[in-house]
Amino acid sequence: MNGLYLVCDGGGTKTDFLLFEKTGRVRGRAQGAGANANFVPPAEAAHTVYAGVMECLAQAGAAPAQVREFVLFIPGFRPALPELETLLGSGNVRQLGDEKNAFYAALGAPCGIAVLSGTGSFATGRDKAGRTATAGGWGPLFSDEGSGYHIGVLCLSRLALLHDTHVTGTLLEKNVLEMLGLPDVLSIRDAAYRPDFTRRHVARLSYAVERSAREGDANACAVLDEAACALARLAATVAGQLDADGLPVALTGGVARMGELFTGRFRRTLEHLVPQCVYQPAKYSPVVGAALCVLSESAGVDITAPGVAENLMKEKMGEAHVDG
Repeated sequence: MNGLYLVCDGGGTKTDFLLFEKTGRVRGRAQGAGANANFVPPAEAAHTVYAGVMECLAQAGAAPAQVREFVLFIPGFRPALPELETLLGSGNVRQLGDEKNAFYAALGAPCGIAVLSGTGSFATGRDKAGRTATAGGWGPLFSDEGSGYHIGVLCLSRLALLHDTHVTGTLLEKNVLEMLGLPDVLSIRDAAYRPDFTRRHVARLSYAVERSAREGDANACAVLDEAACALARLAATVAGQLDADGLPVALTGGVARMGELFTGRFRRTLEHLVPQCVYQPAKYSPVVGAALCVLSESAGVDITAPGVAENLMKEKMGEAHVDG
């Protein structure tokens, strides 16, 4: 075999696995449950990753010893790492967060600025001279600007203001109350401070904001305007620390799945704040981004060469790109 690499992209709900060669040729794929040890017991996280790894190896007819490197892009996994190494019989395992694979997934290249907006948010960049910079990612208490959580907080704040100024019956109010199963805006105050009203529940309100904005609600549109501006400011903060002239900027993560409704707002603000950068749509999934990261930074592969990313995305394992 042409040397194997295995990556995992995981979080609190699911984990994706990819086993591949230096050419990007895929030898195994798998998916398992969440493996962030902040949300599941470390032993459970370790066994989830081990099962996914072994499933990929079985598809390739390979053993753990044939894998040059196992790289886990799983925030919070560190407490589970010793047990996984014991299960695999290998110490050749690296655990990272989700910044680098988000970067490579968004850009498909080693240079540029990636802005991620999911439940949380951050921006990370690298210029052609190799300088790097990051912004955001400090968590929901005093950061995560432009994230799904932030959109949820802005939504709740907007509803409170509308109620206090005796503005009722808006589409945003209707859609949020319907999502929460509550009778009126005042009841949100009681619900929001219950222990079971978690960060994830707040972030889910971004769906109600999206729906309301698509239906033309001005308040929901104002929330999205503010969130998109916050993300563009993160990109500008990173750009200010790099030689940003001509660098691509891509927005990725769950919030970006709103499409032009949100990315259009982000792009327009970005063009105003950082005119020297060039907006581009995000390119790949996080697990493909993880593989591109390893190929670029560990295997020394030119990931922009024809066929590399295409091979990683082949639906049938073992297919490979043939140039010419």
